[in-house]
Amino acid sequence: MKKFTQQFLAATILLINQTSFAQRDKDDTDPLFTSAYEKFDKGEYKESYNEYTAYLTKKPNDNNALYNRGLCAYEMKDYKDGITNFSKSIANGRKKHDAYYGRGLCNYKLLNYKLAILDFDSAIIIKPDYAKALTFKGASLKELKNYKAALVCLDKAVTSDPNYESAFYYRGIVKYYLEDYDGGLADCNKALAIKSYYDTYFWRGLIYLSLKKYKESIQDYDTVIHQDPKYSTAYYNRAISYYELQNYEKALSDGNKSIELDATKPEAYYNRALAKLELGKYKDAEPDFNAAIDLKLDDAKHYLWRGMNYYYQNKDAEALSDLNMSIQKKKDNETAYYYRAVIKYGLDDNKGVVEDCTSALALKKSHDTYYQRGISRYILKDYTGAIEDFNESLALKPDYKLALLERGITYYQTEKDNLALADLNKALELDPKSGRAYFYRGKLKKYMSDVQGSCADLRQAVVLKYDKAEEELLKNACK
Repeated sequence: MKKFTQQFLAATILLINQTSFAQRDKDDTDPLFTSAYEKFDKGEYKESYNEYTAYLTKKPNDNNALYNRGLCAYEMKDYKDGITNFSKSIANGRKKHDAYYGRGLCNYKLLNYKLAILDFDSAIIIKPDYAKALTFKGASLKELKNYKAALVCLDKAVTSDPNYESAFYYRGIVKYYLEDYDGGLADCNKALAIKSYYDTYFWRGLIYLSLKKYKESIQDYDTVIHQDPKYSTAYYNRAISYYELQNYEKALSDGNKSIELDATKPEAYYNRALAKLELGKYKDAEPDFNAAIDLKLDDAKHYLWRGMNYYYQNKDAEALSDLNMSIQKKKDNETAYYYRAVIKYGLDDNKGVVEDCTSALALKKSHDTYYQRGISRYILKDYTGAIEDFNESLALKPDYKLALLERGITYYQTEKDNLALADLNKALELDPKSGRAYFYRGKLKKYMSDVQGSCADLRQAVVLKYDKAEEELLKNACK
């Protein structure tokens, strides 16, 4: 039976690093403005907002008060109102880099990435080395999946301010998407050296996962989950690392938690099903495979593994249906062809086995597939073809005891006695408890006039409870 490493989709959630704002142009001549200014600095954003509003009833076109009220709106997460205030501030003469930057951040938070880029560009025109605007322009380009352009911006941001944590953070993410995992890891390390945010640990954990550094990935997700025990995607990704380390119980536990926190992610059901499959919990895995496919995670791979789960439950009809669908969705599907051949073998469809194994071998050479086709060719009495397949199987895996055994039996059927004896001897060296090997070597020795040796082998086959061994022993009149 073939063994496979399942592939996971690493779903991710973007957490935005803190972006500090500072008010501008404090008006020491007006106590209301001064009070609003001081409340903002204390983090009393609602009170500050209300006092700026009161101040603006007297001076409705004061661009500094409008700008500062925009900062309050941003901190209160009222990004639309933030845009309104920053826009009024700009319209009333505050055409400074910080006003465009503030409006850009509000657009960014509202997922208006193209508008955000226009604002960041305006800020950069006024202040070309403005690291914050360069960083969030890069972050916006990242969200638009324009990773190469994002990298250019973030490189400039890092050059402009080598101590700006967010620039390294976002550049690390962009490098992840560009599959520069070592570069992404270096940037995450730099970001963490400047400031420790748990979302940076999240991304570093994902990069470690891509680098197959599963233990390191788990450590980072431990940190994330300690900070945010309800972060479903952190459990999801940690489950992947546990799975790859073959710690299927912990993978299952994290999969359960991920789904408990977010039941909408089809990949989580699929991955949990794989963990259950590895634990032999085939019946429990079935509803998870179904849920993943019902949630539109229905490409060739997912039908393949649900089909395999049916196969392990001896549900051949359901397994064949899924494997057929898997092949329909992906013609170059070596694994699906192979397992469909295995099921057809159990259904005595040996011509179908030969066809599917031939399709699989056209895609990938495998000792198992050659062996399986050889077995069916043997049953179909194509002994020459069977020997050819067993030869190919052994060329790929010289100590493959099953292929040696069946080639020896095929040599026996074609009266190539010396070749048969050599293979059966070798098969028994590799597996001294093979009743089938003793049985056929016993039959062979009879035809080679070694009656004593024949009887000894047949007796051992009886001890090993090989079917028909007792009948053959009596036929040979062995004492």
